[in-house]
Amino acid sequence: MSNSGFEALELKPHGYPGVLVTLCGVDGAGKSSLMERLESACTRAGLNCVTTFTPTRRIRGDAVFRELVDGHWHTQSGGCGTDGGRRRIDMLGILLSIMGDLVQHMTDTIIPALERGDVVFCDRYVFTSQAEIGTRSDPAETAAVLHSIAGHLLRPDVAFGLNVSGATSHRRVRSRNDENDQPPPMSFLMRQVAAYRAVFEVNGIVALDGEQSIDETFRAALSHIVAIERVAEARVSQALV
Repeated sequence: MSNSGFEALELKPHGYPGVLVTLCGVDGAGKSSLMERLESACTRAGLNCVTTFTPTRRIRGDAVFRELVDGHWHTQSGGCGTDGGRRRIDMLGILLSIMGDLVQHMTDTIIPALERGDVVFCDRYVFTSQAEIGTRSDPAETAAVLHSIAGHLLRPDVAFGLNVSGATSHRRVRSRNDENDQPPPMSFLMRQVAAYRAVFEVNGIVALDGEQSIDETFRAALSHIVAIERVAEARVSQALV
């Protein structure tokens, strides 16, 4: 194992005419805002874009998944919550559910879009799952299964990771003023931030400074998109900048 127990995921390259761009980071890192700006720029430049997210709605409504997300800081390695009345969550089981959803989403949504030559923006991806599961348990406990499934997933043309501090994440989530969307305790956030940073580093993900303004983050991300060979070949790189 390397960097805090995380290992690089070996994803398979794709030869489709489209472009796959993924974004990940803790809640409040600015993923949605950045994806919206990038999608808008690519559309104006004449590229057909598809925006999506994982896990999809197929699993987001699942009771076990909701227990993990809504009570995430209570979950411990070994599948037992700190509260005896809580649902027992098996981290390998939830990982298999998330990965099954992602594999199916690749098949029915992402690959068809890439075959058409679209630019696909995916909010969260397998890197997010690696960081989130790793925050809640020892990464070594699920590494073998995660790496086995990762071999069936497409390597993004560019993967962005947005770095922010736990304090920034906490402040931005609180500013939404949504009673159903509250930040976890700072102790959990600090573990989560560290896990994402480790996943970004070990996988060679393009790390962006989410503490900057959205304009600065957007410009930094766009410079990587215009450098993608398929975008340059489409002769739209000048329109993007």
